[in-house]
Amino acid sequence: MGTSHTSAPPNPAGPTRPAATADEITWGNYLAAQGKLYGKDVGMHPYIYVIPAEDNVGADTRRQNETDSVVHSIGPILMPGGMLILGGPNAKQTTTFIVGLSKQLKADALKGIVVLVVSETSEQTTVSTTLKPSGATMRFVAM
Repeated sequence: MGTSHTSAPPNPAGPTRPAATADEITWGNYLAAQGKLYGKDVGMHPYIYVIPAEDNVGADTRRQNETDSVVHSIGPILMPGGMLILGGPNAKQTTTFIVGLSKQLKADALKGIVVLVVSETSEQTTVSTTLKPSGATMRFVAM
């Protein structure tokens, strides 16, 4: 079947993008609201990862821990029919995270799993191309 790609423009009636300086809880709530809009067909609870925007050792460690969490959750926790939501205040950092994550995923590892990426439109092609080998059902929402 392959990877399916869908894209949605910013929803004027949808959630308002938080400020780049907003805390992680605010960003998590924003991503969850996007998941409610664009994941209505997903029956399982989504797994949300707020990708840190900073470029420092602490943020790098957190992104690595999030990568490990996603990779090790596939199968026992994140199964076909599930949803993974990725996003954060810095679109480039989110893309860098996804590129790094994809290098650790086996082909078709995310088959049957919806991956909703909330990011800048300029990142859509890179994100979609990067996730294609994973077999994910890719959904992209512009912030």
